[in-house]
Amino acid sequence: MKKRVLYCFLLLAGMTSMVSCIDDLDIVINKDDLVGKWHATDKTTEFWRFKSDGSGLTWDEADDVHEDDTEGVLHFTWTTVGSHLEIDYAGQMGQHAYENYTVTRQTQDTLVWKDMYGDYRTFVKVR
Repeated sequence: MKKRVLYCFLLLAGMTSMVSCIDDLDIVINKDDLVGKWHATDKTTEFWRFKSDGSGLTWDEADDVHEDDTEGVLHFTWTTVGSHLEIDYAGQMGQHAYENYTVTRQTQDTLVWKDMYGDYRTFVKVR
């Protein structure tokens, strides 16, 4: 009986670990398609720009901040690993803040990511 319970537990644990990895295996971020200016669909004043050199910036025009401003724009560096988009924000005093998003959908014009809290955000490319 103990062997049967142990077997069922191991089987369930194995199945759970495989299911949790399925999302990560589906998408490989296309860096060329990521480069450019993106507009958040849930917050119409928020923008992100990913540059081909691995740098980027984000700003919110509701705060009267624009892409070319010297203050209020958050600068970051970005890298990708599989379906993960890793963002490193560089603070003005040398501090760093890191965020990791899982990209669940990417086309040339649409980007959907999930944050560490499980919230999804959708962006469209600005042409």
